[in-house]
Amino acid sequence: MKVLVIGSGSIGRRHSINAGRYGEVAVFDQDQAVSKKVAEEAGGVSFPSIDQAIEWGPEAAVIATPGHSHLAIARQLAGHVRRLLIEKPLCIEMDEIDITRQALESQGTRTWVVSNMRYHPGPRDIKASMDRIGTTRFARAHFGNWLPGMRPGVDYRNIYCASMKDGGGVIFDCIHEIDYLSWLLGPVEAITGSCSRLSDLEIDGEDWAVIIMRHRSGARSEIHLDYLQRFKQRGCEIVGSEGTVSWSSSGKSPEDCRVSLFECGQEEWEELYASDPINDGCPYSEMIEDFLSAEPSDRLSTFEDGVRAVQLAHEARKQGQEQS
Repeated sequence: MKVLVIGSGSIGRRHSINAGRYGEVAVFDQDQAVSKKVAEEAGGVSFPSIDQAIEWGPEAAVIATPGHSHLAIARQLAGHVRRLLIEKPLCIEMDEIDITRQALESQGTRTWVVSNMRYHPGPRDIKASMDRIGTTRFARAHFGNWLPGMRPGVDYRNIYCASMKDGGGVIFDCIHEIDYLSWLLGPVEAITGSCSRLSDLEIDGEDWAVIIMRHRSGARSEIHLDYLQRFKQRGCEIVGSEGTVSWSSSGKSPEDCRVSLFECGQEEWEELYASDPINDGCPYSEMIEDFLSAEPSDRLSTFEDGVRAVQLAHEARKQGQEQS
């Protein structure tokens, strides 16, 4: 299968290399020098424009550009590829959603949104074990990382996380938590939160946020997000009527990941997953393999999942700003 990857930043490079393992790959980026370098790494070709890349005849495409450009590029690709994967967040503003949906549906382009955390051993094994903890009561999820250390050797002020128009601010950057909790606990009916910039980081969005969601199932979930912790940590705990399942990850490259379960009647925690340091690229590779398979699984986040996640992120940010 021919796969076109648009965007050759760090995540676009990752998608290009992964796509090259499962088919022919072409890349486009406005920075042609970077595009050519990534194409060489992925064993593919680069093109100087999206129109020329379309003439190459791709069957699938991945959009990995700044968030504000996603929907315009998606409309440009509508009808030219059979399937499309768009990086998170799906978009920044909501005003182009309807016209983009119409273009993709009318041209028969099936569309998904990046959901690599659904392929991570933590959320993956939580989902697989939730039937063992009875009725879900509540969940607690968290993510923390020091923004200036996120990309070693790169000025944090120049990456998308620092700019809200590019998908930055910790709420939109970590929209994964909203997505995977909706996947685990079901649709969200109400959301509230608080957010602020607590540090002197040179960014225009929030570096700290707390979000509370009410799910249609009756379960509640709470999310803590920040750019302030000096050591990366991520995890989730779900409490049910008959037990608790807990995931904890710490560090990056290497990342230590553990998933444990405690059931009513047990005397100690059962270890479900304990990694030697995991390869943080594996969830992305599995996701691309799923995306390019004959029939992608329901682990992939749909276009409508992506729309709803952005709606919830906007509402959380709006309420948080009003309270700050």
